[in-house]
Amino acid sequence: MNVPNIEKTLNPDELFLFKDLISPHFNPNWHFHPELQISFIVRGKGTRFIADHVETFEEEDLVLTGSNVPHLWRNDEAYFNQNSNLSTRGLVIYFNRELLHTDLLQKNEFYHINKLIKNSARGIEFYGETKKEIKGLLLKMGKVKGFKGFLILLEIIDVLANSKNYSLLASPAYTNVLKANDTNKMSLVYEYVMTNFKSKIALEDISNMLNMTTTSFCKYFKPRANKTFTRFVNEIRIGHARKLLLQDNLNISEIGYECGFSTLSNFNKQFKSIANMPPHEYRKLFLKIKTSIS
Repeated sequence: MNVPNIEKTLNPDELFLFKDLISPHFNPNWHFHPELQISFIVRGKGTRFIADHVETFEEEDLVLTGSNVPHLWRNDEAYFNQNSNLSTRGLVIYFNRELLHTDLLQKNEFYHINKLIKNSARGIEFYGETKKEIKGLLLKMGKVKGFKGFLILLEIIDVLANSKNYSLLASPAYTNVLKANDTNKMSLVYEYVMTNFKSKIALEDISNMLNMTTTSFCKYFKPRANKTFTRFVNEIRIGHARKLLLQDNLNISEIGYECGFSTLSNFNKQFKSIANMPPHEYRKLFLKIKTSIS
């Protein structure tokens, strides 16, 4: 697998770059770059990795990632099938940190923008009315070039900075300790887990793939993911379980086995640990919300 180390997105003479990305699936490689990134998912589903945060994503997903924050939008396996008719579309802006000079950020008028830039180090998910407004601005940006696009970017930053509809993703203590050559190994780990999480994953298999002992792999993985490998695998499994619980066509026991858990008791235990409630309550809560909306 040819995986880039630190992704380069802007040329030296560019302040920002807008891309309308349409492809069978999003870039499956774990990566980071010095530019900040605004990502809006128009079409596509899967699992989103921002620093040490793992969560499923679907259409209308809107996230700001800060400078050198590792990230990956990994589509579900169905998108990688050779005969798949699925496709993805993402509206993405990369912009240089130099766009907002440090001296400017210290001024009163830039208070909220300064806070936005600082929070972006943890990755920020936006929702509600903010998503609708940003989607419109991104679609508008795709129709213009040059300075007009720059003015729209400033408007987008202002909307995000003043939004109250957001949540921070990475844990407060997260620090990116990844080096350029780590992205290759971590991408292999993420791809392996995403492909095999429904069955038993042996530490020996993943360690052998990276030419490591199980002990050295565990020591390698934990500081880079800010969690143990077991916790990481369970987060992937529980993320998939959440999607299945919302579909309401499998019982809880079947969902547990479908997600790679060998016993119902362990599934319930891990689900509660990660989702802060047992699976039956999660399903009940969703059905209640769905009923109130309809």
